[in-house]
Amino acid sequence: MGEKNEIIKHEAQNLDIKFPHNSKLTEKENLLPQKAINETGIIDSKGKAYIGKKKIKDILVTDKAGANKFYNNLDDEDKFENGDEKYASVAACQKEITNKIQQDRPQLEREKLKHSRDCMNTFIESPELEKERSINSDRIQKELPTLTKKKIKAENITCDQLTGEEFEDDAEGHHMTRKKDDPSKALDPSNIIVVKSKTHDAIHKAEANSPETLKELAKEKGWNEENIK
Repeated sequence: MGEKNEIIKHEAQNLDIKFPHNSKLTEKENLLPQKAINETGIIDSKGKAYIGKKKIKDILVTDKAGANKFYNNLDDEDKFENGDEKYASVAACQKEITNKIQQDRPQLEREKLKHSRDCMNTFIESPELEKERSINSDRIQKELPTLTKKKIKAENITCDQLTGEEFEDDAEGHHMTRKKDDPSKALDPSNIIVVKSKTHDAIHKAEANSPETLKELAKEKGWNEENIK
């Protein structure tokens, strides 16, 4: 895979992955998706898993043309590039496999697809990654209570970043991308907008739970959109 980029946090080959065995498949058929994951599987700095494009055909039980078609149709968020290497997200691969399993395909092909799915699940649920996720979750919960105060101090924020009204000891931090939607942004100061309590209540009442819907609400209310990113 060449030199590891700093945005790649883990390579599958360095993880303790205990792949499942499918008794309905030959040894070679069992090993095919396992090798694909071990040789090209990565976890990026945000914890998202990917499989190398050159091995997608083995994961999806297809040919090169089928793998290329799958990759080319992916949304940008399901693609990852590191130098000359290209990757498809495990989530997108699993979705494609689920669709294929529901189609009228030969039983052997369906078994291979199920085995690929099970191998990918084992990859993303490896002990090292599960431990890391647990540690990160604990860190998020520990740091969240002081996040808004740190942002206010660092950026010298004195008024509601949407309405412009001065604070009256009622400053609150709002996650533009919700923590439950993307935990990796939970501690990102750029994902926090500091507003008055009543503004915060209005945001949640309107269910403006993303930067896009928050911009729509800001336009409707005549609020400043500059800090919505």
